[in-house]
Amino acid sequence: MTTPRHPLLPALALLLLGCDSQRTTSESAAPVSTATTPPGASAVSYQKQLQRGDYSFAVQTLGTGSQRQLVWRAERLGRELASMTDNLDGSVLDAQVTNLNNDEYPELLVFVADAGSGSYGRLVGYEFLSRGRRPLTLPTLEGAAADGYLGHDSFRIDGRRIIRTFPIYRPTDPNSTPSGGTRTVEYEMPKKEGAITVVGHRDGV
Repeated sequence: MTTPRHPLLPALALLLLGCDSQRTTSESAAPVSTATTPPGASAVSYQKQLQRGDYSFAVQTLGTGSQRQLVWRAERLGRELASMTDNLDGSVLDAQVTNLNNDEYPELLVFVADAGSGSYGRLVGYEFLSRGRRPLTLPTLEGAAADGYLGHDSFRIDGRRIIRTFPIYRPTDPNSTPSGGTRTVEYEMPKKEGAITVVGHRDGV
Protein backbone atom coordinates (compact mmCIF):
# COMPACT_ATOMS: atom_id res chain seq x y z
CA MET A 1 0.00 0.00 0.00
CA THR A 2 1.44 3.38 -0.99
CA THR A 3 1.63 6.06 1.69
CA PRO A 4 0.02 9.29 0.45
CA ARG A 5 2.41 12.26 0.16
CA HIS A 6 1.54 15.51 1.84
CA PRO A 7 1.00 18.21 -0.83
CA LEU A 8 3.29 20.72 1.01
CA LEU A 9 6.36 18.46 1.24
CA PRO A 10 7.82 19.18 -2.24
CA ALA A 11 7.53 22.95 -1.71
CA LEU A 12 9.11 22.69 1.74
CA ALA A 13 12.01 20.67 0.35
CA LEU A 14 12.68 23.26 -2.37
CA LEU A 15 12.61 26.07 0.22
CA LEU A 16 15.13 24.33 2.45
CA LEU A 17 17.40 23.61 -0.53
CA GLY A 18 17.32 27.29 -1.52
CA CYS A 19 18.21 28.45 2.00
CA ASP A 20 21.16 26.05 2.19
CA SER A 21 22.41 27.20 -1.20
CA GLN A 22 22.33 30.86 -0.09
CA ARG A 23 24.13 30.07 3.18
CA THR A 24 26.91 28.19 1.34
CA THR A 25 27.44 31.05 -1.11
CA SER A 26 27.67 33.61 1.72
CA GLU A 27 30.11 31.55 3.76
CA SER A 28 32.45 30.91 0.80
CA ALA A 29 32.50 34.49 -0.51
CA ALA A 30 35.98 36.07 -0.55
CA PRO A 31 36.46 39.11 1.74
CA VAL A 32 36.66 42.54 0.11
CA SER A 33 40.24 43.82 -0.02
CA THR A 34 40.97 47.20 1.59
CA ALA A 35 44.55 47.47 0.32
CA THR A 36 45.50 50.72 -1.41
CA THR A 37 48.00 48.99 -3.70
CA PRO A 38 46.28 48.24 -7.03
CA PRO A 39 46.30 44.60 -8.28
CA GLY A 40 49.19 43.71 -10.58
CA ALA A 41 51.08 46.92 -9.77
CA SER A 42 54.78 47.32 -10.51
CA ALA A 43 57.60 47.30 -8.02
CA VAL A 44 57.66 49.85 -5.21
CA SER A 45 60.10 52.65 -6.14
CA TYR A 46 59.53 54.90 -3.09
CA GLN A 47 58.14 54.14 0.35
CA LYS A 48 57.95 56.09 3.61
CA GLN A 49 56.01 55.76 6.87
CA LEU A 50 55.28 58.98 8.78
CA GLN A 51 53.86 59.72 12.23
CA ARG A 52 52.70 62.88 13.98
CA GLY A 53 50.73 62.61 17.21
CA ASP A 54 47.65 60.44 16.65
CA TYR A 55 48.13 60.53 12.87
CA SER A 56 50.08 58.08 10.72
CA PHE A 57 50.71 58.14 6.98
CA ALA A 58 52.05 55.70 4.40
CA VAL A 59 53.35 57.01 1.06
CA GLN A 60 54.70 54.97 -1.83
CA THR A 61 55.13 55.03 -5.59
CA LEU A 62 54.72 52.05 -7.88
CA GLY A 63 56.82 51.70 -11.03
CA THR A 64 60.30 52.83 -12.01
CA GLY A 65 59.78 54.76 -15.26
CA SER A 66 58.51 58.27 -15.86
CA GLN A 67 54.90 57.09 -15.46
CA ARG A 68 54.25 55.90 -11.91
CA GLN A 69 51.42 55.59 -9.42
CA LEU A 70 51.38 57.60 -6.21
CA VAL A 71 49.65 55.77 -3.36
CA TRP A 72 49.06 57.25 0.08
CA ARG A 73 47.00 56.36 3.13
CA ALA A 74 46.16 58.46 6.21
CA GLU A 75 45.03 57.06 9.57
CA ARG A 76 44.20 58.44 12.99
CA LEU A 77 44.39 56.13 15.99
CA GLY A 78 44.44 53.20 13.58
CA ARG A 79 41.28 54.28 11.75
CA GLU A 80 41.55 55.19 8.07
CA LEU A 81 40.84 58.83 7.26
CA ALA A 82 41.55 58.74 3.54
CA SER A 83 43.53 56.92 0.88
CA MET A 84 44.25 57.65 -2.75
CA THR A 85 45.96 56.17 -5.80
CA ASP A 86 46.80 58.59 -8.59
CA ASN A 87 48.93 58.64 -11.73
CA LEU A 88 52.24 60.45 -11.36
CA ASP A 89 54.33 61.78 -14.23
CA GLY A 90 57.65 61.87 -12.40
CA SER A 91 59.09 60.71 -9.07
CA VAL A 92 58.79 61.54 -5.38
CA LEU A 93 61.69 63.49 -3.89
CA ASP A 94 60.50 63.35 -0.28
CA ALA A 95 57.40 63.16 1.91
CA GLN A 96 56.93 65.01 5.21
CA VAL A 97 54.22 65.49 7.83
CA THR A 98 54.09 69.07 9.12
CA ASN A 99 51.96 71.58 10.98
CA LEU A 100 52.92 74.74 9.12
CA ASN A 101 50.08 76.88 10.47
CA ASN A 102 50.50 75.64 14.07
CA ASP A 103 46.92 74.42 14.51
CA GLU A 104 45.60 71.01 15.56
CA TYR A 105 45.58 69.53 12.05
CA PRO A 106 48.59 67.98 10.29
CA GLU A 107 49.60 68.34 6.66
CA LEU A 108 50.98 65.59 4.42
CA LEU A 109 53.46 67.11 1.96
CA VAL A 110 54.74 65.03 -0.97
CA PHE A 111 57.42 66.78 -3.01
CA VAL A 112 57.55 65.64 -6.63
CA ALA A 113 60.04 66.06 -9.50
CA ASP A 114 58.19 65.95 -12.80
CA ALA A 115 59.53 63.72 -15.58
CA GLY A 116 61.73 65.33 -18.22
CA SER A 117 65.11 67.02 -18.41
CA GLY A 118 64.08 69.87 -16.08
CA SER A 119 62.61 67.73 -13.30
CA TYR A 120 60.43 70.67 -12.31
CA GLY A 121 59.46 70.55 -8.65
CA ARG A 122 55.94 70.67 -7.30
CA LEU A 123 53.93 69.76 -4.22
CA VAL A 124 51.13 67.26 -3.76
CA GLY A 125 49.80 68.13 -0.30
CA TYR A 126 46.78 67.89 1.97
CA GLU A 127 45.77 69.34 5.32
CA PHE A 128 43.64 66.86 7.28
CA LEU A 129 40.83 68.77 8.98
CA SER A 130 38.14 67.59 11.39
CA ARG A 131 35.88 66.98 8.41
CA GLY A 132 37.68 65.99 5.26
CA ARG A 133 40.91 67.31 3.83
CA ARG A 134 42.07 70.42 1.98
CA PRO A 135 44.50 70.19 -0.97
CA LEU A 136 47.72 72.18 -0.80
CA THR A 137 49.99 73.33 -3.63
CA LEU A 138 52.89 75.71 -4.00
CA PRO A 139 52.10 79.06 -5.63
CA THR A 140 53.53 79.57 -9.11
CA LEU A 141 56.97 81.14 -9.21
CA GLU A 142 56.64 84.71 -10.46
CA GLY A 143 58.75 87.82 -11.04
CA ALA A 144 62.33 87.86 -9.80
CA ALA A 145 61.89 84.52 -8.02
CA ALA A 146 61.24 82.82 -11.37
CA ASP A 147 64.09 84.48 -13.28
CA GLY A 148 66.47 81.78 -14.52
CA TYR A 149 64.40 78.90 -13.17
CA LEU A 150 64.57 75.64 -15.16
CA GLY A 151 63.78 73.05 -12.51
CA HIS A 152 66.10 70.70 -10.59
CA ASP A 153 64.51 71.64 -7.24
CA SER A 154 65.26 70.33 -3.79
CA PHE A 155 62.95 70.75 -0.77
CA ARG A 156 63.26 70.60 2.99
CA ILE A 157 61.28 71.67 6.06
CA ASP A 158 62.75 74.18 8.50
CA GLY A 159 60.43 74.70 11.48
CA ARG A 160 57.15 75.89 10.00
CA ARG A 161 58.62 76.85 6.64
CA ILE A 162 59.14 75.04 3.35
CA ILE A 163 62.59 75.72 1.91
CA ARG A 164 62.94 75.29 -1.85
CA THR A 165 66.34 75.54 -3.57
CA PHE A 166 67.21 75.35 -7.26
CA PRO A 167 70.02 76.37 -9.63
CA ILE A 168 69.81 79.60 -11.63
CA TYR A 169 70.31 79.36 -15.39
CA ARG A 170 71.71 82.17 -17.49
CA PRO A 171 70.25 82.51 -21.00
CA THR A 172 73.11 80.60 -22.72
CA ASP A 173 73.48 77.82 -20.11
CA PRO A 174 72.89 74.24 -21.25
CA ASN A 175 70.50 72.23 -19.11
CA SER A 176 73.37 70.26 -17.61
CA THR A 177 75.46 73.28 -16.57
CA PRO A 178 73.74 76.15 -14.72
CA SER A 179 76.13 79.01 -13.97
CA GLY A 180 74.02 81.56 -12.11
CA GLY A 181 74.38 80.20 -8.60
CA THR A 182 71.36 79.06 -6.57
CA ARG A 183 68.11 80.56 -5.38
CA THR A 184 66.24 79.72 -2.19
CA VAL A 185 62.51 80.40 -1.91
CA GLU A 186 60.77 80.19 1.48
CA TYR A 187 57.07 79.44 2.03
CA GLU A 188 54.72 79.68 5.00
CA MET A 189 51.10 78.75 5.63
CA PRO A 190 49.41 81.48 7.71
CA LYS A 191 46.22 80.43 9.51
CA LYS A 192 44.19 83.28 8.05
CA GLU A 193 45.27 82.42 4.50
CA GLY A 194 44.53 78.69 4.56
CA ALA A 195 47.08 78.30 1.75
CA ILE A 196 50.83 78.19 1.25
CA THR A 197 52.32 81.59 0.44
CA VAL A 198 55.77 82.90 -0.52
CA VAL A 199 57.70 84.62 2.26
CA GLY A 200 60.64 85.71 0.16
CA HIS A 201 63.67 84.52 -1.79
CA ARG A 202 67.43 85.00 -1.84
CA ASP A 203 70.20 84.17 -4.28
CA GLY A 204 73.51 82.59 -3.39
CA VAL A 205 76.68 81.30 -4.99
